[in-house]
Amino acid sequence: MSKRKHSAYTIEFKLQILSKVEEKKLTKTEICKKHSIPNSTLSTILKDREKLQKARDDSKFRPATKKTKLCSHKELEDAVFAWFRQAMAMNVQLSGPVVIGKAAEIVQLMNFNFTPVLPVGWRSSNRGKRKKKNQQ
Repeated sequence: MSKRKHSAYTIEFKLQILSKVEEKKLTKTEICKKHSIPNSTLSTILKDREKLQKARDDSKFRPATKKTKLCSHKELEDAVFAWFRQAMAMNVQLSGPVVIGKAAEIVQLMNFNFTPVLPVGWRSSNRGKRKKKNQQ
């Protein structure tokens, strides 16, 4: 039994699918076959209709965007990004731990209630590289 490949669709594509469903020229099954998407994906697109239309109207996302998730601490993101731009302008070499360290400093200054951490994927993808480097 072969597994279906996971596909992430753009907001633009999802909105096109929504418009075709609303036109009612084709059935939902025909739309799925025409665009090679599973019925469950079409159901999810229809369920998320308001979210997709809001994303389009807010213009926070480009049409080619695939995910519509915003950060939970916009002020923190803005502050870290401002620092990042200044550091890049001064040709400072940055790495994930350096950025996370600076984010932790900013969190303390802004009195947030959490500790920023590196994403698990970043740590695990570099762990093997460090081990190989240390063995040489």
